[in-house]
Amino acid sequence: MGYFPLRAFPGVAWPPIIESGLAQVWSAYQTLDRTQWLEPAEVERGQLAQVRTLLAHAAAHVPYYRRLFAQAGIVPAAIQSMEDFRRIPLLTRQLCQDHFEERCTDRLPPGTLPGSIMNTSGSTGMPVKVPSTNMCNLWWHAFYLRDLEWCGLQPKGTLAIIRNSSAAGDKQQALMQGVQLPTWLRELHSLIEFGPCHGMDIRQDHRRQVHWLRAIRPDYLLTYPTNAGALAAVIEQEGQTVPGLRAVHLISESVPPELQARVEAAFAAPVKNTYSCTEAGYLASPCPDGHGFHVHAENVLFEVLDENQRPCAPGETGRVAVTTLHNFRAPFIRYDIGDEVTLASGRCPCQRGLPLLTRIHGKVRILFRLPDGRLKRSGILAESLTKIGHHRRHQVVQKSLEYVLVRIVPSANWTGDHHERMKLLFDEFFERAVRVEIQLVEEIESPANGKFQSMVCEV
Repeated sequence: MGYFPLRAFPGVAWPPIIESGLAQVWSAYQTLDRTQWLEPAEVERGQLAQVRTLLAHAAAHVPYYRRLFAQAGIVPAAIQSMEDFRRIPLLTRQLCQDHFEERCTDRLPPGTLPGSIMNTSGSTGMPVKVPSTNMCNLWWHAFYLRDLEWCGLQPKGTLAIIRNSSAAGDKQQALMQGVQLPTWLRELHSLIEFGPCHGMDIRQDHRRQVHWLRAIRPDYLLTYPTNAGALAAVIEQEGQTVPGLRAVHLISESVPPELQARVEAAFAAPVKNTYSCTEAGYLASPCPDGHGFHVHAENVLFEVLDENQRPCAPGETGRVAVTTLHNFRAPFIRYDIGDEVTLASGRCPCQRGLPLLTRIHGKVRILFRLPDGRLKRSGILAESLTKIGHHRRHQVVQKSLEYVLVRIVPSANWTGDHHERMKLLFDEFFERAVRVEIQLVEEIESPANGKFQSMVCEV
């Protein structure tokens, strides 16, 4: 609670008073400071209590779950254990796409207001719509603060951010060169005293990114793992690191041990990896004592399942299913996010009662090779394909520097116009005309290990 420097409320020097609009966020963060020390059994009891509330709402106001619970014989009030809860069938991305309207509530609880509708990046080839609420945002901000604290990022330091940007025109051109931003996070600026922040569009050449970092000399760098790996390659080639960097904060993708070691060696700074997803927000963050990753159990009910959809034993690796505990607008209940993680073999030595992971295998977004030899992050292309839409799944395979194969599972409203828009998109992404073959198929099979890759580079 004393980790964050709070901004003074006008007219009050001490004790500090929180601005009314952010008081709930600060209260939620303080609550998390207490719940992390609960015994594991207490954490599970709290989760099941919240799950029963969520299921009761879904049964009454979400058509998809009203029908599903009736078919499966699920009575929300009767869910008293995890064994009871696991009687609910898993929710897949395909079901999310096919039943989006039915998965949305016809009424929100009192005090809950609809927010924006986000889209997943499409890295799996099956983008999903994610409606949010003010309560989703409140908890997201509370977990943002916990994540900063657990990662040891001091908010008064200087932060550099290199990531995707939706900006266009002059704003995009400015971001390509690098800009100074008002604060780390605008929504919490009136609560926390943040230091300077700088931003750059990830589409900038990696060499230019490194030179920019050396010029601004940040305390912290936030970016994606594949981008950090490309920056590390530039540093290795040039033989000069980014001076003064205190940590590299990686988000949105898994971080293989060899990549982490390479990035840490190149930047001469520790890597902090946060596990999150668009559908659920924060999933896990590094244990402050360095023992793995603690699941944010107050945000999600996190299951690790084997090939028979049974819970994995401690120390085993399995597939992740999450239940969002605070999204009452479009609940994700036992949602298969397509990731794999490894459970710890026992309770964390730090004595937090939250579940502990030793490895997050996740999904890796690969880099495509441009005709001039440069590398470019495939996530940008995945998000652009999602915006074109009108298809259920996609897979992009770069066969050579001049040839790209695109498999599309079209929706009923797919037209020749979407076909042409995709071809133009690939010319723009690869920064020159390339041969693009678009195949319309009924289905794209996943490999035997279940780890479908929507972006494949065979060059």
